[in-house]
Amino acid sequence: MDPNFPSESANVGPPVRIPTGRRRLILVAVVALVAGGVAAASVIATRGGGSGPATTSAERLSGRPPLVLQLPGAAVGKGNAAVYAAAKQRLPAGDVRLSVARAVMAYDPAHRARTVAALERLPQRNPAVAFALGMAQLWAGDPKAAEQSLERVKQLNPYGYYGTNADNLLHLNREVTGYPPYFPPTAPHASLKSLNAAVKAHPESAAAWLAVAAALERSDRLAASQAARRAAALDPNGISEQVALAILGFDKDRPMDSLQPLLTLATQPGVQQNPEVRFHLGILYFWLKDGQDAAAQFRQVVQDAPGSRYAQVARVFQTCIQSRAACTRIANGG
Repeated sequence: MDPNFPSESANVGPPVRIPTGRRRLILVAVVALVAGGVAAASVIATRGGGSGPATTSAERLSGRPPLVLQLPGAAVGKGNAAVYAAAKQRLPAGDVRLSVARAVMAYDPAHRARTVAALERLPQRNPAVAFALGMAQLWAGDPKAAEQSLERVKQLNPYGYYGTNADNLLHLNREVTGYPPYFPPTAPHASLKSLNAAVKAHPESAAAWLAVAAALERSDRLAASQAARRAAALDPNGISEQVALAILGFDKDRPMDSLQPLLTLATQPGVQQNPEVRFHLGILYFWLKDGQDAAAQFRQVVQDAPGSRYAQVARVFQTCIQSRAACTRIANGG
């Protein structure tokens, strides 16, 4: 979960591409560990090396705000100095991210307002600038201004690198970091290019749009949610279409907008024992840190469809909810 992950469209949450067999179970355990085990203080601390946890009080934070930059190339080591060094090596001279880096590196706890002012002079519609400004405001003891800056980051970069980091910080301790993963009934095996060609050839096909949504989730969640919305519009009664829209359209500010449709769907005749719906209800509860309700949904999946793909993954989540040590063993291949 390194914020300096190289992909230009990276979601900060753990990338999820579920393979088959044993590798699938190991990866699911890793996802569960990462998603469920991030402490509030470490969310800030791992984002570039700033010290001190976030707070909602008006107290100034000790240490320096983290330097969070999305950079090309390999992942960057922890600490502001490592991020700054990589930025100088990898970015062109006029890149605004270098200006952000210089402002953050010049931070002086005795003159916090100088860093805030320096960042306010940079282009405010750049998400890297807005995110750094929010961090500087938070460290300066102005959480209200920091919240406004981070909300602006979400609007500028929805589901993107900076937007996801901002979303995570705005929901510390209330929700799991990142966004809930979507597990389609069958994983798309075709290339994204061929899937896009399929929707161009058959734009009225909900199944084609759903396949595109599943394929895009890891690289471009915003586009994935838009494809899921298109699929649901074409087939509003389709179970998979409704599930995909609920999961890929998940909004940390409005989690019930995803949870309620699946709760309603789960009560409909013929759907009550559908493992896809129950499983994703479990995922949503897990993301909302409601382990009891998540475990209940996963147990129902195993009971209703013990031989299904969803039951296999549900058992891993059950184990991870019950025992972190057992989850770690699975993640390590034990």
